[in-house]
Amino acid sequence: MPLIYILWGLMIGLLMAAPLGPVNLICIRRTLAYSKRNGFTVGMGAAVADTIFGAIAVFGLSSALGLVNKINGWVEIIGGIVLIGVSINLWVKHPHLADVKDTVRDRIKGAAGAFSLTIMNPMTILGFVFLFGALGLGDIGQNVEQSFALVFGIFLGSSLWWFTITRCAGYMKNRLSDDHLLIINRVSAIIVALCGLWALGKSFL
Repeated sequence: MPLIYILWGLMIGLLMAAPLGPVNLICIRRTLAYSKRNGFTVGMGAAVADTIFGAIAVFGLSSALGLVNKINGWVEIIGGIVLIGVSINLWVKHPHLADVKDTVRDRIKGAAGAFSLTIMNPMTILGFVFLFGALGLGDIGQNVEQSFALVFGIFLGSSLWWFTITRCAGYMKNRLSDDHLLIINRVSAIIVALCGLWALGKSFL
């Protein structure tokens, strides 16, 4: 029954989106600095990337593993450099609540950035592969209807995570000052930079 696989996918999507990483930090920061809508739009960029990875894993587990092994090193190098660039941008920015302009163009730009950061992380597809194996879904690609139901569920689960986290962060927005935003930017910059350095370190070891 497709509904069961949608629910499985929803759970997998939540599990893959939930770990606190660079995209989560950027999404929270944008929600606090701009709006819940801005943060959610950024998160949806990551949700689309998660869905693509989920679909690759669903329709070709062995091929997915082979692809990851081939491009893993280069992707980690590029991803590490991008993360360090993002961290520098966060560090030098000093947002002011009165000057915030929450535009559609800015949301789309943020979503594209979140998509890029997620799609350049080969560990994401490995996470999907291992989850499918642990849940006994390794051969699901043989049934097209169930496969599409699972992929749709992954998108719903990831979207639900970004909706939840931006709503929670949004409740704190009115309690913040410019100094709070600066601290959030600096802390986020340090954590994102460490993630980038970790990715670069892994690729050269």
